[in-house]
Amino acid sequence: MGITVYSLAISIVFYNLALIAVFILRRSPGFRAKHAVSLLAFITVLGVVRLVLPIDFDAAYVVRSYKIIPAVEDFLRRPLAASFTYGHLLLALWAVGSLVMVIKDVRLQRRFDRYLQSIDFVDRPELLKIAAEYGNDFAVLISPQLDMPFTSGILHPVIYLPDVELSDAEWRMVFCHEITHIRSRDNLKKLFFLAVEALFWWNPVAHFSAAETNALIELRCDAKVMRKLNDQGQLDYAETLKALMEHASQDSRPAVAASLIGTQDEMRVRFEALASMKYNPRGLLFSVFVVMLLILSYFFIVQPARFPNVADYISSNEFNEKMHSYCETRDIIDTESYILHDNEEFYLFTNGEKTGRLTQEIISLPPFDTLKIIEGRS
Repeated sequence: MGITVYSLAISIVFYNLALIAVFILRRSPGFRAKHAVSLLAFITVLGVVRLVLPIDFDAAYVVRSYKIIPAVEDFLRRPLAASFTYGHLLLALWAVGSLVMVIKDVRLQRRFDRYLQSIDFVDRPELLKIAAEYGNDFAVLISPQLDMPFTSGILHPVIYLPDVELSDAEWRMVFCHEITHIRSRDNLKKLFFLAVEALFWWNPVAHFSAAETNALIELRCDAKVMRKLNDQGQLDYAETLKALMEHASQDSRPAVAASLIGTQDEMRVRFEALASMKYNPRGLLFSVFVVMLLILSYFFIVQPARFPNVADYISSNEFNEKMHSYCETRDIIDTESYILHDNEEFYLFTNGEKTGRLTQEIISLPPFDTLKIIEGRS
């Protein structure tokens, strides 16, 4: 068991497949029920596990690539200047791109923090009283300059609220939603996916993965809140979302903050999810298939392989220099060549002459796997 560059590549591929599956299933109207959201979250978690644990198991089946991977490796090892190769150049571009993405995210977060420090906050004792019903492990700030409720911060979370008029029952739903974000460590999850997006900036899937996982986090939070409500409470929760969406302008989104209100498209999806409580059997089967695929992915690995030279497998000195030279390439093998199996040894015969001794492993590789094996004595 170990970790190689090939197992890391496979882990990235299956992580992308998991996100693509979530992207497709989240848009299936009949699939977005509260249990389905849990399944989508489970698929995402499996993808993350596959990404952070790129392990090769000893029992894994090795898929050999004779053309594509060797060609890529040859290109990456090609020197540009002295010992600096194309592979080194691509690694440098990868690092620079990731650094640029990190700087962009940090600047976005700092700009949003400065904005929060510049706005005015008001006292709403009735809201603080409602907030106190849910504990004191968070702060609450209310401002008329905010358009939507959201939670910011990881170690010391703060709930920010707009200065709007809602009933006490509606405010309790808002608090329930935001506190669910805090207790689920959703801002930490968002930070993780931002880091993944920065690390794999060159991957097209990475550019929608952060937004996709944010939307999934909101659906998951909705599902947790809905489980605590009766039928009427669920209707009231949807009405609260609608009222806040009408008030919110959505001019910008914080980098690391969980928001009750998303984009128009996200809110449409969430309203459909709240209204639908039925499974989509085809979507469920597809999800199970993806889960099984992610698990089975640990049991095969793609690795490069090259056509062997016969000379590399001569295991004795019984052949003279002329015969050794004759065996230097596989071009000597023709339609009349065969392998003789004699006393647990394998010998290559070409043009009626013994030209090399092969191992059990080698005779299973091209081009030797196409030769007939004759049992007998040499």
